[in-house]
Amino acid sequence: MIRTLLIGCCVLAVAAPVFAAATDPTHILAQPADTLQWQKGEADDTVWPIGDPKKPGACMELIRWHAGHFSHPHFHSHARYAVVLDGTWWVSTSDVYDPDHNTVPYPKGSVLTDLPGGIHYDGAKPETGDATVAITMDCPLESTAAEKK
Repeated sequence: MIRTLLIGCCVLAVAAPVFAAATDPTHILAQPADTLQWQKGEADDTVWPIGDPKKPGACMELIRWHAGHFSHPHFHSHARYAVVLDGTWWVSTSDVYDPDHNTVPYPKGSVLTDLPGGIHYDGAKPETGDATVAITMDCPLESTAAEKK
């Protein structure tokens, strides 16, 4: 179901401008980009256009990592499916926090699957700028710290 949701969202994102005038709200629920209410933060901006991260069910997070900011090593109890929408997303599967040496770049269009229990951290580097990622998953979103100090 999550993969179908992810594919559908990607198709809608590309096709929305073409079909916006012809969508029937009893068939498709649309949220134009300019109506999304982003929660602004120092490290990232986020919005949950589908579902609620605290309640069971399918959900989607859009996250815009600001250049120079990263999460710290952690893992999730559910698989998460990500598409890089803009910029370059830097990802590591190490439990040692070292964004300068332990991360791999994934440019716009890259698709990643974050497996349950898989340690990772991610963000955006100053040299490549902000990165925007769409992540679909089964909620509730649970995250467990896993940094080795």
